[in-house]
Amino acid sequence: MKLRCINIVSQAPADLTAFYENVFAAKATELVPGRWELKIGDITLVFTHTSDNVVVPADSCGLEFEVENVDGEYERMLSAGIEISAAPVTYPWKWRAFAVKDPDGNNLDFVQYVGE
Repeated sequence: MKLRCINIVSQAPADLTAFYENVFAAKATELVPGRWELKIGDITLVFTHTSDNVVVPADSCGLEFEVENVDGEYERMLSAGIEISAAPVTYPWKWRAFAVKDPDGNNLDFVQYVGE
């Protein structure tokens, strides 16, 4: 089984799409009105509208993206004006990471294995 697509609902999907385009330096496609798709590696992020209030628990896992150079991604995102609460940190389990929150409060972790 292979994960192909992650659907993210929002009351403001166009704004959320613009945020993710900035984070990933990629362009989304609006295939039908109100549905944007953004290809990231082998996964497609899909942004659609909901009229419901989206509540994201503060300790939710969110989305985790493995990158080749976590410090480089951190610097690139800072240069792009993306708000990041803390610099990358290396954990005892040999992963280096930093996190951002999207406009709806979803957690995005960017990680790199730095062990042997």
